Amino acid sequence: MRDFSSSDLSRNIARFSASTAFLALSVGLAGCGAVQSYDNATSDAWAVTYEVSVDGGSDDKLSDVTYLEAANRGEDSTEVTDDSISATVESKSSKGSVWSVESMVTAQKDAGVAATPAKDGIATCKILLDGVKEIASETGAPGEQVDCKVNRLIPIGGVGVGV
Repeated sequence: MRDFSSSDLSRNIARFSASTAFLALSVGLAGCGAVQSYDNATSDAWAVTYEVSVDGGSDDKLSDVTYLEAANRGEDSTEVTDDSISATVESKSSKGSVWSVESMVTAQKDAGVAATPAKDGIATCKILLDGVKEIASETGAPGEQVDCKVNRLIPIGGVGVGV
């Protein structure tokens, strides 16, 4: 029968300590990822409607349409681009046309939309919070790009406001 020497005991203690340290580090790193995932899942986010209306002009086409959107709650907004789209007529009595899209923006992140009408059209952009409350609006010159932006959309008393 073999006797254990102090060097065998030291080697076993070192292996055990290294294994324990590795396990603690692994659990810690996995925990950080879980916390980040939980933070994103519970972040405030806003439903915004981007709207661009076109008045005048012979063409209802918009070019270089871009808007900001968060793919998931808690994520930064990324730019979505559409090179050419057609606005649709709002109603039979309306002279203008409107393009709109619903999007999600994480609280304290930017929201924005930009578009260029045909050369003789006048574009107006709006950003609507929850499809109702107007938080930004701009009207461009004929044929020129119009740009609406809200910096750091933050919740104040249940209403999103830009800084």
